[in-house]
Order: sequence, then structure tokens, then C-alpha cells
Amino acid sequence: MMMVSWSYIVICNNCGYISNEKLSKEMAKKLSLTHLNRDRNCTRGHIKLMKVRT
Repeated sequence: MMMVSWSYIVICNNCGYISNEKLSKEMAKKLSLTHLNRDRNCTRGHIKLMKVRT
């Protein structure tokens, strides 16, 4: 049986931002907060963490 490990990418449905790195869940949450601080038009409702296999 093969174990699957998961990482996350950050996606913003408002501005189209997609992170280019696969991150741990904690780091992805920090990156999403950084994005929200940079772009005032984006809100928490626009941000999604997408689970991807690594």
C-alpha cells in the first residue's frame, strides 16, 4: 500500500491569484493572510486552500 502525502496551494477567486508552491496547511494559511494584506479588494471568502497530492 502506498502512502499519499498532501500539500496545499492558495487560490483567490477574486483576483485569480494561485500560489506556485505546494505548502503545508499552516504555511498556506499564512500565505493566504499575506495575500489578503497585500490586496485590499480580496476577502477571506475569496481565498481557498486546495489540497494537492505530493
